[in-house]
Amino acid sequence: MVDGACGEAAQDVDLPGQWVVVAIGSYARRELCPGSDLDLMLVHDGSVRGKLPAAAAEALWYPLWDAGFVLGHSLRTPKEALALARDDLDTLTSLLDLRVITGHAELAEDVVERAHGLARKRRKPLLSALAAAAHGRHERPGPIAEMLEPNLKEGAGGLRDIQALTWAGWTVNELGGIDGLVADGFLETGDPAVLDVARGRLLEARVELHRVTGGRSDVLSLQEQDAVARALDVSDADVLVRDLSAASRSVTWITSEAWRRLVPPRRRRVRTSVGFEPGEPVTAASSWRLAADAARSGLPLERAALERMRSLDAPVWDADARQHFVALLRTGRGAISVFEALEQVGAVVALLPEWAYVQARPQRNAYHRFTVDRHLLECVAECVTMLDEQSFDGEVAQRARPELLLLGALLHDIGKGIPGDDHSVTGAIAAREIAERIGLDPHGVDVLVWLVSQHLLLAETATRRDLSDEETIVRFGRTVRDTERLDLLYALTVGDSRATGPAAWSTAKAALVRQLFFEADSLLERGVVGPGLSDERTAALTRHRDLLDRGELAVTWEDRDDGLVGCTVVAPDRTGLLATVTAVLASHGFDIRGASMYGDESGMALEVYRGVDTFGRLDAAGRRAVDADIAAAIGGDLAARGRLEDRIRRYRRKPTRHDVVQVSFDLDASSAATVCEVDAPDAVGLLARIAAVFADLEIDVTAALVSTLGERVVDVFYVQDAHGAKMTEPRALERLRAAIVARLTADIGSGV
Repeated sequence: MVDGACGEAAQDVDLPGQWVVVAIGSYARRELCPGSDLDLMLVHDGSVRGKLPAAAAEALWYPLWDAGFVLGHSLRTPKEALALARDDLDTLTSLLDLRVITGHAELAEDVVERAHGLARKRRKPLLSALAAAAHGRHERPGPIAEMLEPNLKEGAGGLRDIQALTWAGWTVNELGGIDGLVADGFLETGDPAVLDVARGRLLEARVELHRVTGGRSDVLSLQEQDAVARALDVSDADVLVRDLSAASRSVTWITSEAWRRLVPPRRRRVRTSVGFEPGEPVTAASSWRLAADAARSGLPLERAALERMRSLDAPVWDADARQHFVALLRTGRGAISVFEALEQVGAVVALLPEWAYVQARPQRNAYHRFTVDRHLLECVAECVTMLDEQSFDGEVAQRARPELLLLGALLHDIGKGIPGDDHSVTGAIAAREIAERIGLDPHGVDVLVWLVSQHLLLAETATRRDLSDEETIVRFGRTVRDTERLDLLYALTVGDSRATGPAAWSTAKAALVRQLFFEADSLLERGVVGPGLSDERTAALTRHRDLLDRGELAVTWEDRDDGLVGCTVVAPDRTGLLATVTAVLASHGFDIRGASMYGDESGMALEVYRGVDTFGRLDAAGRRAVDADIAAAIGGDLAARGRLEDRIRRYRRKPTRHDVVQVSFDLDASSAATVCEVDAPDAVGLLARIAAVFADLEIDVTAALVSTLGERVVDVFYVQDAHGAKMTEPRALERLRAAIVARLTADIGSGV
């Protein structure tokens, strides 16, 4: 269709001599997507100079602009085009794809032939640049097979990797392209067919992504994956992502080996790859030994050796196999590329069948960066870093039994692909089967199974429970039981959080996790239970003691070092205070990212908020306006809730299938209050809407912990009934759950 449009537009080109309209880029490769630029070049023989060629070119460009195309255009003589190609490798690669649309084809053929010759002359710099770019795509934007929101074009294993290999083919012989690489032994005979299938899958997904979004982005975001899957007639988004992952792994597998052959290391080593010894059988022990050797040396596994591993069929583990397997994990980040190579031939699943559950499995949240399998390997790498670093975290990790820590890191999320409601439970069952299969000692098996089943315990207790409540520490300590497990759990928690991403590991969270570790460690070491108020609470009450002692409303502000705005409110404590204050803050565009509230023996409440100034209005005057509205709302002179509802209606977003509200209760975490945990999609005034439910039901909030993780929020409230008693009656709890879900679900359903 576009060829026809360009041919029609070219009818208005009035230029003496020979000229030809050629396509370059994705248009030349017949890979146009709805959001692609249209890259064209008008090549003329140079027989006419002055303004005439430019005027003729504009006659070609203007109809295409008027038709709505985003045009990348140029006007060149063959000499000019080739001169630019000699100085600029991007220009050279664009000429390698050149395709004739209309005009004197022989003029374009001359440019193409000379560009091919130039590619062979500039083989070394061109291959070096292409290989470096391919390597860089593994770091940014990252591998398609392992990213939750992959870039289909620029991601490692994507369309650009295939294109780059095609360009590299023109540097080796006149046959050029993929065929040229096969002819000279840089690719195997079956590789072109595999690349062609992968290219088709990636290109289809990119086309539908552009259609669904109406834009140009090549990032397959979580919120668009369902729609793209439907457009491609795929059963669901997870199937789509895993299919694209398999295609991209094939691309990565083939291109990585090709670049190693095309651009060998500058310094010759004794070995350039790692393979089996002559006559060595393929067993679990020999396979893991080979993998560990490759990870330690930084050398790739021989392709022939990997092909032999395809024959692995439920191999028997022995002590040597376990030793080599742990040695592979101990290499940390070096193990990641080795695992990727083993996955390509099915060796990981053959040796660890449970790996199939997590292989290329997406995670439906915004704070994870990677698919489950890559996350597990990243967690292993982070734990290895701690085993080698001089720090408090390193000291704790180094006290732990290394193989249990590394196996726990590798297996802690293994249950995410296994049917069941709780991946910690299903994962623990799988971990026991794996531990026994590989021959771990009975004590090690029990500790590993416990570690997998409880891998969320430390982080969730530290961030979602009141550490000033003695019952919290006692209950946590009883679950951990001994310092061996506490050390392992702490190191795994740090490694897991670091591997998840920045949203999962902040300075504040690290401090809470470490505090809980210290208090539990003291309990376990000395048998003494008696932690006082938590460090954070003590510091907050001490810092604002003057305001608390005044016994009246006070609002203070601070610009924090982390870029957030801090707002602290001191006021006489009463039911509904949280709802009132948060409604005012939200109505002024204060996007709450974290909050803590504490009661004081004097009857005053201290509420500490951390958030973002969404509209940039909270300057000195804006803050004074907030102070006045808080005072008016508490005094009953301002309907803060109504003002917030107006703002909610103005800022709507499209609901998605992930907008699920979950409310749970913990009756054992505190002896004085019931813990109510709300997990919901982030939205305008979310905390205020939840607090309003408590106020309407005359429920008193004695403490609150608020955290935003990507696009979701987890809010934890310690609540009591109107008489100050702990809420335990099932009907009352169910009424509270239904009210929160109904309120937040209604907001989602209305597009809020």
